[in-house]
Amino acid sequence: MSNSSPGGKFTRLTRKKVTRIFQIQTVFTLCVALISLLHSVTAGYSALLGGVTYLVPNAYFAWRVLSRSSDTPRGVLADMYIGEIWKMVITIACFAAVFILVQPLSPFPLFLTFVLLQILNWYLQMKVDDRFLKL
Repeated sequence: MSNSSPGGKFTRLTRKKVTRIFQIQTVFTLCVALISLLHSVTAGYSALLGGVTYLVPNAYFAWRVLSRSSDTPRGVLADMYIGEIWKMVITIACFAAVFILVQPLSPFPLFLTFVLLQILNWYLQMKVDDRFLKL
């Protein structure tokens, strides 16, 4: 019996939660970009780029951690550390690319969207983690 995805019920449930969080964050990014668009076109696409700068590295991290089938806790932890390091590298590269390639750019909506997504992520992680809520 071959399972096309690594892990069992726990991994499938985790993937479902992570996918739902990314969907909410994507919709949130689009909403912030649309609201920023009311101020100016530059603010609108700057907010959108802030969201993309947040979502792309986090999607990579989630893919890296959830697609591995390490059998040992040490292997899982190593995958998480490596994924986190690459997430930081990708985030830095995204910010550098945005600041180098996009002109004009409005930094306030860019960073505001990035920070709001981080806060939203913390909130959503607490909301979906039943064990945390029971403490």
